[in-house]
Amino acid sequence: MNSKKYFYWTTFLFIFTLFCFVPSQQVSADLVVEGTTEKGLEKTQVPEQTEETLDKALADIERQKKTIHDLQERIAGSQGIKQQILETWLDKARINLLEQGIAFAEKVEAKLKGGDIKKESYRREAEKIVNEQYKLASTVTNSIQKKVKLPEPDSSAAEKAGAFSKTFVQLESIQRVVQVQMKNLELAENFKLEVAEHKQSLVKSLSDRAVGISILLDSMMDDIVSFSASADVLPDDEQLASNLNVTKQLAKRLAESLDNQLDIMNSLGMETVAYRELVLRATGEITTDVLGGGVGTRLLAAWGKKLWNSVVDNGPDVVFKLFIFILILYVSKKLSKLVHRIVENSINKPNVNLSELLRRMVLSITRNSIIVIGLLVALSQVGIRIGPLFAGLGIVGFVLGFALQDSLSNFASGLMILLYRPYDVGSLIETVGVFGTVSHMSLVNTTVMTFDNQTIVIPNNKIWGDVIKNVTAQKTRRVDMVFGISYTDDIPKAETIFKEILESNSKVLKDPEPIIRLHELADSSVNFIVRPWVATGDYWDVYWDVTRTVKMRFDSEGISIPFPQRDVHIYNHSIA
Repeated sequence: MNSKKYFYWTTFLFIFTLFCFVPSQQVSADLVVEGTTEKGLEKTQVPEQTEETLDKALADIERQKKTIHDLQERIAGSQGIKQQILETWLDKARINLLEQGIAFAEKVEAKLKGGDIKKESYRREAEKIVNEQYKLASTVTNSIQKKVKLPEPDSSAAEKAGAFSKTFVQLESIQRVVQVQMKNLELAENFKLEVAEHKQSLVKSLSDRAVGISILLDSMMDDIVSFSASADVLPDDEQLASNLNVTKQLAKRLAESLDNQLDIMNSLGMETVAYRELVLRATGEITTDVLGGGVGTRLLAAWGKKLWNSVVDNGPDVVFKLFIFILILYVSKKLSKLVHRIVENSINKPNVNLSELLRRMVLSITRNSIIVIGLLVALSQVGIRIGPLFAGLGIVGFVLGFALQDSLSNFASGLMILLYRPYDVGSLIETVGVFGTVSHMSLVNTTVMTFDNQTIVIPNNKIWGDVIKNVTAQKTRRVDMVFGISYTDDIPKAETIFKEILESNSKVLKDPEPIIRLHELADSSVNFIVRPWVATGDYWDVYWDVTRTVKMRFDSEGISIPFPQRDVHIYNHSIA
């Protein structure tokens, strides 16, 4: 075996030995124990707290205390920005120490409930830590509160946002401390320690902090009202808009912070109705906390009083504006009717050649435009801004444009039909396989009445994309007829009969002159074409009258109208 193989085998045996003979370390953690009961399989979290675990927790607490001591010494020997950073680290280290102490006390409490704690010293350490937590929590809270710095009133929106972002971080840290204090009170009661004085101190601290946040939040609400009023006067001022937006966001976050603290205050039996009212005004969110506790009743009473005062103070002005609003609408409606009659009389004159669709469209636009203008003027008189309304209508129109693409296609085709006028109401048309008279037209569709009295509605984009045959577009039409006589009949006589029939019909026009020609020698007949010109409305009357008269004259003159004939030859084949 060479040296390389020897090295590989030695390494493999060494690793194998480690896995087989070195005992695995036990990890102290919360184990999930599965147990079977009458109700089925259940999983229960069983905390396995050994003495080694508790000793390790105590050692961690001592190390954290040493870290705090080292930070305090470094702070004493520093200044400026370095000192501020170290003080922030110190606050975080103290909060971590508070949470480590709570965690240790909870582990000891769990051991006591299980009745398997062996050393009384663990209980004494837990009670000592719980008692020390109050002072440490107060120290941390005071340290954080000293660092809270509010922006100057004349600060820009960006400066306010930056300053308050730090403030919210500090408020969240204080919230963590308060949660630790609440848990500490619970543990103290479980250990049967005196908590009355500490509870009273916590209640006072929470009350003072709620008052401070409320004052700040109320001030922000006043700023929002002020910025909103200024923005109404100067809608294009970007600085005002930025301040208003930032202040609204800050007020909402501050209200959420106050709301979180109110939950803790409720658990301590503290009065929170006034604060809930302020949170509701700041956020506008109605929750179950607002519906209960008298907050809703107080808000309704305040709103009712405010409404009554507003009616008393502004009632006459509101009534006058309402009167002006109704008067403008009434005048605009009367004016629209007057203009409608004037325009209608103008476009109905004989020298004005407009399609029926265009006539209705002009009348409708004229009447509705005056009403819309009157409505906009009326709205402006009562203080409603029209600019945002137009912007909103533009956005809605843009969205509807995508949603109603087919309808817009019909509308565009209707405009093309309106512009080029391939047909009008009353025209006899043939398009998209439909033949009939146009009974109604709009910018979206065309209604056609067929000869068998069927109503067919056709989208305009279908018509505009297809061939349109307007039978009645011209004032005169040519009636095309074909008549056949026998090969043995007299051709000049037949021509004379056709001419006499057309001349005797008063509806046949002299100009253009009718056409009578021998057209073709067909299989069974000699065919003549007879093509008189008539007024468009007389087309079918002339067609039917001439056809009937030709048949009767042919019969009386002895001219036959042959039917198709075929010679059939029969051959007789003998069968051999």
